[in-house]
Amino acid sequence: MTKIASFTKLENTLVPRFRESMSRAQSTADVQKFFVYSMLDLLNSVLAEPDGGFELHYEDIWLTPDEEAGPGYALSPRLAGNEALAEHLAGSDLSSILARFAAVGVKRYQYLAQKPEKTEAKMYHGTGRAAR
Repeated sequence: MTKIASFTKLENTLVPRFRESMSRAQSTADVQKFFVYSMLDLLNSVLAEPDGGFELHYEDIWLTPDEEAGPGYALSPRLAGNEALAEHLAGSDLSSILARFAAVGVKRYQYLAQKPEKTEAKMYHGTGRAAR
């Protein structure tokens, strides 16, 4: 029987802040940004090495809300080609965790995309000096 690593503890530490971020998101760009930053936190923890190791960039992961099939996120070729990450994705619950975060992000993204006028009303509510 093979040993499977679990990153559930990391997931549980990130979930409250991620859900709060998603509830505060006022646009689809906010959803994308909050998703990426949360996943960078997760992946940095997973790939943490004492000597510095692999450096993640903002462009390495993104939400894919328009794809019908798939996990709801995509990895850059640079990140997908990382051997350590490939091992973690194959031998742990990391891919499931990423998919769960992506599902929450996609749901919020689609909600905000359906109501652009509501989003704009929140962001540019027409009060204050800018409206004069």
